[in-house]
Amino acid sequence: MLTAVKRTATEIGGRRMATTDRVRDFIMDELRWRGNRADLTDDYPLLENGVIDSLGLLRIVEFLESQCGAEIDDRELVPTNFATLAAIARLAEPSQ
Repeated sequence: MLTAVKRTATEIGGRRMATTDRVRDFIMDELRWRGNRADLTDDYPLLENGVIDSLGLLRIVEFLESQCGAEIDDRELVPTNFATLAAIARLAEPSQ
């Protein structure tokens, strides 16, 4: 079993930024989603609405691991873990 220190928020410019906000920014800026930022709520269905595809999913995993300190096991690469921003944030949280 992999053990890792994972964080749900990070210090950026002296302020804490939640994982959901960081992933939202990543989707808007790096995946270049053309939708309205206001629509990208924590519970907006990302997969159902074509916000992320399989390549985007892998890019998000790389982002979570490199920028948020998460370690994502291959067994966690299932649609329910990437269905919403809230689900992605839970994936990046420390395992208990």
